[in-house]
Amino acid sequence: MYESAVIGELPEQAAVSLPKLVIFDCDGVLVQSEEISLSVLIALLNSYAPDTVALDGSYYIERFRGRKIADCLREAEQVLDVRLDDQFETHFRVQALEALTHHLKATDGIVDVLENLDIAYCVASSAPRNKIEHCLRVAGLFSYFEGRIFSCYELGRWKPDPLVFLTACQAFNVDVTDAVVIEDSVTGVQAAVAANIKVLGFGSMDRHGKLADAGAVPFANMRELLTLIN
Repeated sequence: MYESAVIGELPEQAAVSLPKLVIFDCDGVLVQSEEISLSVLIALLNSYAPDTVALDGSYYIERFRGRKIADCLREAEQVLDVRLDDQFETHFRVQALEALTHHLKATDGIVDVLENLDIAYCVASSAPRNKIEHCLRVAGLFSYFEGRIFSCYELGRWKPDPLVFLTACQAFNVDVTDAVVIEDSVTGVQAAVAANIKVLGFGSMDRHGKLADAGAVPFANMRELLTLIN
């Protein structure tokens, strides 16, 4: 069994001392982009697949969530027994950005959190900086995070490697014990655990078991976040 963070009945791990830094993931935490971009990816991959096999959308959205795209493509090539051309990732990113531009929304409640958060915060993502900035602009959140963006692509190491979280802590001169990470993916939770940073796992109730097993305290309503960290 695992415990979810519920207002008025917080598990012991969630009731942490007030942190000095909150590190948000972007996709799936600040903005609801994972399902959009990964649906584009899976549809594009399946267009390359033979008629006898295809990637199941719901399964691979969860499996690919939070991971480096290049790693997802390598796995898909093995599963589908295909060889993707050198322009596949570029083609995917163009289509994904177009879909995000038309359909992306900020996570419900996140603006209220950011407006009332009295401690330092930033975003640390496995996505390229241009995608992070694009998503934040489309969702109306860029002004909150300008100058506070950390991308794994600029470090050359991706979650579950903890470097992006450690880099954020170093930039803010905050010890890892005084930070908290907000993640939606198992990969991201694993990165926070590897960095020895407390982590809250944001997602629907049906995903709480996976997040808890990876080491997070799960919660489902973004508006609860201020209570959890305060």
